[in-house]
Amino acid sequence: MNARIAMLTLILCLSVTACFHHGNAAKGDQSSSWVPYRLSFNHVVFDLTQIGANNGWAVGERGLILHFNGKAWEQADSPVTIPLFALSFPEPQHGWAVGADGAILEYLPGGWKEYPKPDKWNLMSMAYTSPNDVWAVGEHGSIVHYDGKAWKTVNNSKEVTLNRVAFSGPGDGWAVGNQGLILHYDGSAWKKFATATNQTLYGISFHSPNDGWAVGDKGVMLHYDGKSWSLVNSPTQRTLLNISFSRAGDGYIVGRGGDIFALHNGKWSRDVDLPTHKTLYAISNAPDGLPWIAATSRDIFKRKS
Repeated sequence: MNARIAMLTLILCLSVTACFHHGNAAKGDQSSSWVPYRLSFNHVVFDLTQIGANNGWAVGERGLILHFNGKAWEQADSPVTIPLFALSFPEPQHGWAVGADGAILEYLPGGWKEYPKPDKWNLMSMAYTSPNDVWAVGEHGSIVHYDGKAWKTVNNSKEVTLNRVAFSGPGDGWAVGNQGLILHYDGSAWKKFATATNQTLYGISFHSPNDGWAVGDKGVMLHYDGKSWSLVNSPTQRTLLNISFSRAGDGYIVGRGGDIFALHNGKWSRDVDLPTHKTLYAISNAPDGLPWIAATSRDIFKRKS
């Protein structure tokens, strides 16, 4: 576990300078397209999700759990002190978080509690198709599934670390990881899918079942057309760490150096209005279609328009 966390620390280029604020939207450049929220503690956010205008959650270092109430990000009670890498809310009042050593946390009205873990490997990413169909993937090729009753391990012959999982619909799941590994779930089993790169892949998201994107090390970009994954000319050689699409189809990619790329007419172009030059690891599109992002500078940003 220590080696994995050390590698994540290197990947994310974590800053050692803490940022202190009371959690409310900070006063920034009024001409910027992003609203900054500066956190009041020395923790890095690894993942966040927006359920509604006044309801958001984030997780990070040292068991960090944050809740957004519409005005500020406030720290919530956490039952653990280990890193939490991902979270997912299939229902507004029922959520999950996963992290180091296979930890699984469940949220129900009243707070977060540890859930019995089926595996020991670090879990890095989550996705769901319904409250009774939730998935998490991670280190050593670990795949675990929640069927509405319990979390169970799923057989996977590939022991390569999986960094991200996404579903384009029920029975149509994808996971990406180190060495360019791509796995596809067809409703019954996870199987290796032909890839077009050996670069580590950190992010995957789908605009539609026949229109998917994966990103990773050295700016690698892959596109899925419903049949195969192919390399796409990338506008950068810096590592891309995450990708997300809104319900309206708007796409954003984030990565090292504060890079943000937006999808226009099938091509990705760099956003010229960057709110930070620190590494961006987490991105989530809110119900209003506008993204939230989290930087390793202990800042969270919301797109204005």
